[in-house]
Amino acid sequence: MTYPPESSRSWANYHGHSFFCDGNGNPEEYVNKAIDLGMKTLGISSHAPVPFETDWNMLSKKVPDYLKTLMNLKDEYKEQITLLSAMEVDYIPGAMGPRNPQIIGAGLDYVVGSVHFAGTFPEGTPFSIDDSTSWFVKGIEEIFEGDIKKLVKKYFELQREMLEHQPPQIIGHVDKVRMHNRNRFFFDETSDWYLEEIRSTLKLAAEKEVVVEVNTKYFDTAEQTFPSKNHFNWMAENNIPITINSDAHNPEDLLSGFYEVAELLQNAGVNHLFQYKKKEGRFIPMPYEKDGVVW
Repeated sequence: MTYPPESSRSWANYHGHSFFCDGNGNPEEYVNKAIDLGMKTLGISSHAPVPFETDWNMLSKKVPDYLKTLMNLKDEYKEQITLLSAMEVDYIPGAMGPRNPQIIGAGLDYVVGSVHFAGTFPEGTPFSIDDSTSWFVKGIEEIFEGDIKKLVKKYFELQREMLEHQPPQIIGHVDKVRMHNRNRFFFDETSDWYLEEIRSTLKLAAEKEVVVEVNTKYFDTAEQTFPSKNHFNWMAENNIPITINSDAHNPEDLLSGFYEVAELLQNAGVNHLFQYKKKEGRFIPMPYEKDGVVW
């Protein structure tokens, strides 16, 4: 759904992909759609390369073209929108992370740091929690001895390790390990042990001044956000820095779920969303309404 932009209010999105990785459409299509939607700022954050083959990470050989494309679009559309260059960077101990020299050398405006890989199968294949439910089950059984709690704890442990040693500007879909719970029951998201895992991670993000995205990718299809909307009140009470991102893989999805989730956050007591200010070169809290950020 397209909403008419207010003159003093508009949205920004800092997590989106393109055909340089697993997204659909070229970066310019995202820029033009953002302008049509009256957006103030757009960050494109294709999946950074990793040192093994996947179906969704950008290849290292494509990085120079990716950066050049964004640089050219920044200049071409500078009078219409603030375009930011970014990558979503996987944290993989000893292999990749937000402070990897390749990432630092790219001269990005910011980084979205995420955990997808939570271990390795006995034969050496990396295990991603973001694949099919059947693959998720295979990982639990073969890597974590059939114990879902071990997997979940490892997932959050990796995120806290990233926050401690290689903090990004934004942490991506912080509790995505629960995504398979919509297909079948794996663990109780209200249990004390689980709440301790996610809350300690969110608190560490705030301590490290890392913005926590509320990822709306699945809101329209499943009313699901990462982190879960069940944590919004707690996040407000504990002053967790928040922004809204749609993790767009199509230009049409740039504002998917934004209006509904903004209202949920307001009702939970979240008074500001963190937005990138180019002049300061960092994310700062800004007031918002349910139809956009007050710039």
